[in-house]
Amino acid sequence: MAIDLEVARLLLSAAKRSASFENTLTLGRQAYLPGHKESHRLLREFGFDPAACNSWYSSDRSVPYAEGFFRLLGARRLDSLDVGAFENATIIHDLNRPIPDDLVGQFDVVLDCGTLEHVFNFPTAVANCMRMTKLGGRIILQTPANNFFGHGLYQFSPELFYLLFSEKNGFVTERLLAIEYAPRRRTFHVFDPAQAGLRASLINSYPVLLFVQARKETEKPLFLEWPAQHEYATPSDPGKTWATVDAIVRSQSLPQSDRIKRQLIDRAPRLARYLEGFLFSRFNPSFSWRNRRAFRRLNRSDLDG
Repeated sequence: MAIDLEVARLLLSAAKRSASFENTLTLGRQAYLPGHKESHRLLREFGFDPAACNSWYSSDRSVPYAEGFFRLLGARRLDSLDVGAFENATIIHDLNRPIPDDLVGQFDVVLDCGTLEHVFNFPTAVANCMRMTKLGGRIILQTPANNFFGHGLYQFSPELFYLLFSEKNGFVTERLLAIEYAPRRRTFHVFDPAQAGLRASLINSYPVLLFVQARKETEKPLFLEWPAQHEYATPSDPGKTWATVDAIVRSQSLPQSDRIKRQLIDRAPRLARYLEGFLFSRFNPSFSWRNRRAFRRLNRSDLDG
């Protein structure tokens, strides 16, 4: 659980955009990964005194904790929540279980940089985060998307967070970014699949983390309706049922490309399966960053905002 350079930049940007960090809760005590020179350059970029970070590196730890960074962001109350006390977390609680009432609505920021993917009971864990957030406060997550096989119990789809942090649950998603941890870091805005009309699907060669920032606008009961991907959502017309919708889809003729694919499978199955490997790969624009309906690459000014 750690603040890396990309997340440090985005948290500074959030503070610059008037997000309050006065009462901050982190899931797990956070380490601070940027080096001394990187921090100097980053603070100067956002208008802070670069020397403010000097004290962060004075401890005996090779990688310092992030308390100094959060104080710079404006944190007056800074808590960390963990299942055990091995890193001196201030709140001991198992996120698989509902939080106690005295934590409800206590924090301007609830920050996760590496916990939720390790919690088996994810719906309860994320609901805990939503309940602990104040009105007007924010949930901020850095969480695995692609190429973290075996890292945690889960990797997450961006659509999940658009569904969670929605008007139905009293939230609005302010930022949903995908950060590719390649030798040359790239960051992309991910469009809401319900608005774009297609899934944000990606097959790539490097780890990808999602950065999610959502604001709590109203107090609402959570998950009165279980989230469902847009193409599986209940039809808005109450006269339609899943059976009638399915019948309509099946009655439509196959597109030409699907018809050719079917013929190729029937006549030359080995060749068809070989070519299928290219279809479901990063060489297909539908599964790459080149899909402009799903992704938009951001430059430095977009991130600093």
